[in-house]
Amino acid sequence: MRRSTIREVALRAGVSYQTVSRVINNSPDVAEATREHVLRVIAELDYHPNAQAVSLSRNRTDIVGIIVDTVTSTFFAQTIDGVAKALRRRGRFMLLATVEDATQFDVIDTLQRSRRIDGLIIVLPLANSLSLSRLTPSRVPIVHVDLQYDMDVYGITVDNYHGAYLATEHLINLGHRRIGIITGRSDIPVGQLRLDGYKAALRDHGIPFDPALAARGDFSFASGIAGAERLLALDPRPTAIFACNDLMAIGTLHVAARNGLRIPADLSVIGFDDTPEAALACPPLTTMRQPLHAMGEMAADLVCRLIDGEQPESMRVMVKTELIVRSSTGRVPND
Repeated sequence: MRRSTIREVALRAGVSYQTVSRVINNSPDVAEATREHVLRVIAELDYHPNAQAVSLSRNRTDIVGIIVDTVTSTFFAQTIDGVAKALRRRGRFMLLATVEDATQFDVIDTLQRSRRIDGLIIVLPLANSLSLSRLTPSRVPIVHVDLQYDMDVYGITVDNYHGAYLATEHLINLGHRRIGIITGRSDIPVGQLRLDGYKAALRDHGIPFDPALAARGDFSFASGIAGAERLLALDPRPTAIFACNDLMAIGTLHVAARNGLRIPADLSVIGFDDTPEAALACPPLTTMRQPLHAMGEMAADLVCRLIDGEQPESMRVMVKTELIVRSSTGRVPND
């Protein structure tokens, strides 16, 4: 069935096609009675404007780009879903891109120059500062998610320091004093902030920091396995382990099971993030919840406000973590 054209709408309504265009684009330069008349004719003819033409006339695409490390991780999946749903509520769409290293940022530069997106959300918490600095100068508004670097950019950030403090304090409140940690990457702020939060909680409760109880990790499952093997080989071994993300914590549960340790009777384990895998672990994992879905929604709302010309009061919004207590933590053995 042949589609109606803008000129047919104009002819039926008795106005110029420019007036029809202004109605479609919600221009204020149209009398209300004329607007209502044109809208009735548009409905009668079942006219659907060409989306690309409308975008060009408004100098908008109604598309927001989002850059992530990977789409296979549930950490990123929750954030992406939050972004998509918030954009959909605002009548906008999402263009997803993944980057594995700094050289691929040239692709994103090209995307911005092509005018295919109105704004950009960057979710690269494991990227280094040099790579991220290449993305800061931009033709479109940019919002970062979980960016811990001290950069003059808009962003939604989680309080990693306080979250790690609360995780460690939870173990201390259960009577644990010999608490191991499997750290995140030391070359990025999120890893250092979680280590600092752990140390601060120990210090505030009069427990000296023991470097032997700190195993280096990189947020991967394999590093959780390796870190747990090192910590559980100590004599005496720790009675509790704080793994700086859920993947490493689940790796710790695997090593504990392999060594015949009962969780939490022999060893308490706590993670960070509250990814879906945490609740499915055996036993279900106590962890610090990052509101990843909400952070995605907040980032989408913020970038849309910037696209619309608003100036938010603050460039950075810091959200708090929440302790989620499950079955993997308990009172210290023989306490």
